[in-house]
Amino acid sequence: MNRLFETILFDDIKPFHWTYRQKSDHNFRGFYHWHQGCEILFVYRGQGRVIVNQQTYDLKPGMLFFFQPFQLHKVHVEVSHQTPYERSILHFDPISQGKNLHSFPGLHTLFQRLQKGVYEKQAFDLSDRYEYVAEMFKAFDQSLKTNNWEEDGQLFLMQILSCIRINTQDLEPSLHHNKLRSLRYSETIMNWIENHYMETFDLEKLSSELHLSKPYVSRIFKRETGSNITEYITVRRIKQACHLLQMTNDSVELIGEQVGIGNVSYFIHLFKKTIGTTPHQYRLSHQVI
Repeated sequence: MNRLFETILFDDIKPFHWTYRQKSDHNFRGFYHWHQGCEILFVYRGQGRVIVNQQTYDLKPGMLFFFQPFQLHKVHVEVSHQTPYERSILHFDPISQGKNLHSFPGLHTLFQRLQKGVYEKQAFDLSDRYEYVAEMFKAFDQSLKTNNWEEDGQLFLMQILSCIRINTQDLEPSLHHNKLRSLRYSETIMNWIENHYMETFDLEKLSSELHLSKPYVSRIFKRETGSNITEYITVRRIKQACHLLQMTNDSVELIGEQVGIGNVSYFIHLFKKTIGTTPHQYRLSHQVI
């Protein structure tokens, strides 16, 4: 399993990390992970799904995604030479990049909602503005070769926020009809896991409460997310364990129990396998209390 927490290395000058039009046409396997900064993902080519905040969104050309700091997410794309996945990604420090937004109260409020809000929309279909957005990303990439990157970085963020705001306003009339889409099975399963991951996992209980067979629950989750239920539960438990190791003085054994792993030896083994270090070592390097 890949490391769950991705440390984004900003250089000594720029408070962001930029990847422009990266293309994958083989050996692409998304995985559940989180990182310390905000992430903006824009899709040029590709078909698949993005899983974030117990929701799944369709991934297609023209989609823009905003991921919050330390938010668990996964990009699941089936790629080939005929159907590559091409994207640009901006990881950035929200404090330094958002420092000048106070002069633009509407954009500042939107930015605060995007980076801190609970259950905010995180996927935006900009396909009708695809050419404009693509040129905007191209211009930003070119600006990084000059000495104007700091000003252009602020402008770039404001342009993205403006596109998101327009997209949100376009949807407002339909919101008054109170019509909500039906949840995908995987979303229902993830919501169930969110309420039960601290318990010993029982597939029979899950399938019974969803009125589905056990084989179908496993199969539909794999089909819709690209991973099995066990992998998702493991990631969700380890993410919570990381939080508890940072924010409490609870023993490693107690934290294991709190996230549904009662065997402390197995908890330590699983934590090291997924994070790359033991819970004790993680606490020493990350604890904030």
